[in-house]
Amino acid sequence: MLDFYFNRRDFLRMGSIGAGMSTIGLSDLALSEEEELALKDKSVVWLWLGGGPTQFETFHAPTDFNVPDQFRPVNGLLYDSATNISLGADWLQTFKHKDKIVTVNSFTHGDSSHRQATHWMMTGHYNGERAQTSNPKYPGFGSIVSSIYGANTSTGIPTYIKQGGISGEGPSWLGGAYKPFDPSNKDNLSPRVEIGRFKSRGELLAALDKQHEIVSNAANSIGKYTTQAYDTILGTAKLAFNIDKEPTKTRDAYGNTDIGKQMLLARRLSEYGTKFITMHYGGWDMHGNISNALKGRVPPVDQAIAAFLQDVWEKGLNEKILLVVTGEFGRTKLNGNAGRDHWPAMSPMLMAGGEYELGRTVGKADKSYTPKENPYGPLDVCATLFDHFNIPMSIQKVDNGGRPRYLLEGEAQSIL
Repeated sequence: MLDFYFNRRDFLRMGSIGAGMSTIGLSDLALSEEEELALKDKSVVWLWLGGGPTQFETFHAPTDFNVPDQFRPVNGLLYDSATNISLGADWLQTFKHKDKIVTVNSFTHGDSSHRQATHWMMTGHYNGERAQTSNPKYPGFGSIVSSIYGANTSTGIPTYIKQGGISGEGPSWLGGAYKPFDPSNKDNLSPRVEIGRFKSRGELLAALDKQHEIVSNAANSIGKYTTQAYDTILGTAKLAFNIDKEPTKTRDAYGNTDIGKQMLLARRLSEYGTKFITMHYGGWDMHGNISNALKGRVPPVDQAIAAFLQDVWEKGLNEKILLVVTGEFGRTKLNGNAGRDHWPAMSPMLMAGGEYELGRTVGKADKSYTPKENPYGPLDVCATLFDHFNIPMSIQKVDNGGRPRYLLEGEAQSIL
């Protein structure tokens, strides 16, 4: 027997057949209240270091000084023996919060192409099509979460929000309803007509609905979506995007940089109910002069991550929000240009928050940076996210060809 989980918002995707669904009993496909209540009020903040960040100088700095110079962090390291956490020396602010983070020292996959590796990392599944025009075959993690919770939360704020584009972050076969919301379109959350007229239209629609109170549960659920749409327009969701509401001290802590503002916005969005927020902080494809490149690239994001961790813990949001920081792959030993080339056997990863044991490292790798203990892959990231939200591992959705498909296809385990 197939084990289906359907969110009530799936009825919107079924369009005109919704009104007749009760005649054949399909309204029972809606997720039960008990199943919906089992989902946790959690958020994920996904910080993407686009370009392939070096593991040597980020979250997996080697502590063995017997290895050749080409494998050592070029700017030095920060190491804590109690947690076994070792970061590159440029991450001083984040290192101060080592008790709040987990570094994953055995995260791996097998593709050194930016495009394929990004898709793999963002979806948990591999797409071997090399053409630049090839479409993603699998939905991104944020779209998966959106399809389960619905495109908008009960407060009207979008469930899935992106800050900068990342290849593979879209909904694929789940459908366009679960695309990430772009904050540059936040003005669309305000009505285009005078508020009084807008409300009167809602009252008219409600009056019409009263004439059909005996219709199916499916139709009633569609009425809930209508209410939610009005809540989005008339509610306070748009206020979440205004970081100017934050105290000056808080804004200064994050830094007057793009990544600082994005991290602060991510914390606000999580507070308002958004479930999945992505950010793209690129510039990590450092094939030459990596020492200087890091000195220019790390400080803004180091400050932003440290401020985020401090802020989240002070506000008591640390169990609600899971921070994931990673990129498409790691880097090789130093090349002839004092840079590092692509290395898919190891990807740096940092996590923080959630209901997990923190202040530790997970897994081990050898000096060539190939995992030798507790190897994890992209599908295990999906399992970790499902565990964080309490999403059933066996959950399925019907694709656009009418086939039921598992959202987590294959064997996987939570990294944390």
